[in-house]
Amino acid sequence: FMVSGCVIIQRTEPISQHLIVAEQFDLRGYDPGSTMSDFIRALIFNNLVELDLSFKKVPGLASEWSHNEDASEWTFKLREGLTFHDGEPFNAEAVKFNLDYRRETTGKAWLSNVASVEVVGEYELIVHLHSSNITFDSDLTPPFLAMISPKSVNAQNEVTNAIGTGPFKLDTWDKDTQFVLVRNEDYYDGQPTLESITFKVIPDAQTRAMALEMGEVHLMSGREALSVVTSLQNNKDIKISSVTGQTSEVMYFNTLEGPLADIRVRQAISSTIDLKEAIRTLLPNMAVEPKAFFSTAFDPYVATLKEVDFNEEALLQEAGYTEKNTEGIRMKDGVPLSLRLVLGASNEEDKLLSVVIVDQLKKIGIDVQMVMLESVALREALNQKDFDMIMIGQWLIPHDEPSTHYLKGYWHRQSSYKIYVSDELDQKIDLLQQSLNMDERLRYHHEIQQAITDVYAQKIIFHRNNIVLSRNSVQDFEVSVGTWQIYRGLSKAYLSK
Repeated sequence: FMVSGCVIIQRTEPISQHLIVAEQFDLRGYDPGSTMSDFIRALIFNNLVELDLSFKKVPGLASEWSHNEDASEWTFKLREGLTFHDGEPFNAEAVKFNLDYRRETTGKAWLSNVASVEVVGEYELIVHLHSSNITFDSDLTPPFLAMISPKSVNAQNEVTNAIGTGPFKLDTWDKDTQFVLVRNEDYYDGQPTLESITFKVIPDAQTRAMALEMGEVHLMSGREALSVVTSLQNNKDIKISSVTGQTSEVMYFNTLEGPLADIRVRQAISSTIDLKEAIRTLLPNMAVEPKAFFSTAFDPYVATLKEVDFNEEALLQEAGYTEKNTEGIRMKDGVPLSLRLVLGASNEEDKLLSVVIVDQLKKIGIDVQMVMLESVALREALNQKDFDMIMIGQWLIPHDEPSTHYLKGYWHRQSSYKIYVSDELDQKIDLLQQSLNMDERLRYHHEIQQAITDVYAQKIIFHRNNIVLSRNSVQDFEVSVGTWQIYRGLSKAYLSK
């Protein structure tokens, strides 16, 4: 600009592109297939097929793929000219190494249908399956099947360094203190603007929030931080970004033994519990009320829940709970209707909602005792059926089509947890697994979800939002629908003044 006829050049200092994240968990390890933190893998590694930030399948390291008529052979054509962070070439031999390595180690169960991997060109391979699988491309999207450099595996078959093809490279790691990623200038999807990301390991949510408020860090996840999100929602220096993620919170009923083996008791409980208002008032930003069996992330596979109004009094009477004790609790054969509600000790959302549930069920004469367990014990209680009701995350939905949830999760005789099984349900799930027609698969999905809903073996509590809190200086960051890649949007983000 001009001053008294002179031209003055005003220089603007470049803005540092070194972002700092307050992170709950340490890196934990180098192997995306086992020990590495779930939330960091998508920044360092890529998969053959990926889920984008909207949870839709897109090309990853495979540029295109196809299958034969019965989906028993899958051909993958790879991006050309790529290298791993250590300079090793990415090609069909590297993919074969990865798939064979996972088939023998951490991906053994997941890839059990793979018969062999055939390299047919430098950038082309065929995966031969034992049996048809129309969702095999989806099966390759979970982060535990990310492609690692073959040179990162030692003679003992251990992954000794985190070397992928992703937008960032692991630079340093101080165990339980911090780890630093630096940008991959050769990233195939464009060099990130951020030069580095430092993850400071701060387990306590309140301490992470203080660091964010004071400007010591730029960003933190809202994971397991309900009180923090609530307290910062009106802070003008902090912005809250959220999107409905793929995970939901569920209450499973013990259908095998105890009072809830009677469907009438399950129907009365399910009809009584109404958390719509509680979710809106107690969980601002954190959750949305359930409208379907799964989160909207799984559209079009999701069937809308059909609400049924029951007469809870009549149902419990029919179930034999015809008397009440002096405290108003229903009795059957002199035994009060008392139930154990098991939930996570560190789950703030469930703890708040469980109080509402206890109060609502008391009004219809059901006594509920809350039992709070740490995460390992909570999973064990689910596995051992050591509960009447249990509030827990809706697991085993690792990719975009939720068929694994039925077969390997909860609703089939082959499943891990077996909340409810029947010949009819097994048959529908088996037909879904065998079907190669998309319209038919959608119909089976909806029928399975309705069949499970009709037996009242669970109640969907809420669909969880993925939340990130950041300083206003963080620009163009998009939160991922996929929980496990919540930081992936940092590959496109940058820092402003």
